[in-house]
Amino acid sequence: MTYTVELTTWPGLLPALGDELAMRQLGYTIIDQSVQLVMRNPWNLAPRIYCAQAAFLCLSFAVPRPKALLGQQYWDQIVALGQQITAEHEFATLELAAAGAESAVMQRIATTLAERLKLRVVPSEGDLQVRIRPSPTGWDVLLRLTPRPLGTRAWRVSNYPGALNAAVAASMVRLAGVYADDTILNLACGSGTLLIERLRLGAAQQAWGCDTSLVALDCTRANMIAANVMDLATIHDWDATSVPLADGSIDLIMADLPFGQLIGTHANNLTLYPAIIREAARLLSPRGRMVLISHEIRLLQDSVHDVPGLTIGDQFQVRVGGMSPVVMLVQRSE
Repeated sequence: MTYTVELTTWPGLLPALGDELAMRQLGYTIIDQSVQLVMRNPWNLAPRIYCAQAAFLCLSFAVPRPKALLGQQYWDQIVALGQQITAEHEFATLELAAAGAESAVMQRIATTLAERLKLRVVPSEGDLQVRIRPSPTGWDVLLRLTPRPLGTRAWRVSNYPGALNAAVAASMVRLAGVYADDTILNLACGSGTLLIERLRLGAAQQAWGCDTSLVALDCTRANMIAANVMDLATIHDWDATSVPLADGSIDLIMADLPFGQLIGTHANNLTLYPAIIREAARLLSPRGRMVLISHEIRLLQDSVHDVPGLTIGDQFQVRVGGMSPVVMLVQRSE
């Protein structure tokens, strides 16, 4: 038996997700802001795809309207797939995500399916998210494979304001490249998302994370322990503008810079960004590179351009959480 798997991600991350699938030699088709692939065993796929935000199993039916999905021949397939999914993880609630979700037909679909799967219907953030949408040939029913979005990692046991989405962080790591002989520094590490996503892909020669907030560092340690990477890096209360490491000692610098929204202010960023970029340039080895994310796009670009010996390489913009920050790769000029 084969299954149609649909992986969703944030706008802007589709190329990174496609590259990740290609690296795993998995063929796929792009559907709007998602990718679809057909496979025999999807159950172990989801935890190994880092740039996806969510994974669904998709059923397509040649029916004229959603009410027909309740017909026995279609309904049995939907219930059977739901039973397979809920047997793999612990699910307690069901959420219907569909246009016209409040209609009588959609509510009947949700409540009847929840009864069959022994779940409770909730209006949002349900464990089993069910999506129903029109297709060129009829209607699709999609059931999420996991009780939480893939971008909400199991290792995130401690939250911190402005924490970076893990799928975005994974895409940043892919852009920068993963090399076992790298020395790595995560400036202003917050709750450790970038550092953890990098170390989950393999150990480095040496890795550090730093932040001036002791609360943030406590979050980082808790999350690193949960991710089982605590032994792969050391965490310090260093100022990102004055790091006690030698010139040219770091191969990869990663930073989720304060946007001036939840963390920091635009006025502070006017002096903070140039200072961080100057310090990062001092630390970079001859083959060094930085991968940075910020909503202060012009300020970040100007801060890089003002430092001799740096050049902006690949970059992309991502839309997440109502914001559109840019992810930027910065390298030594040749």
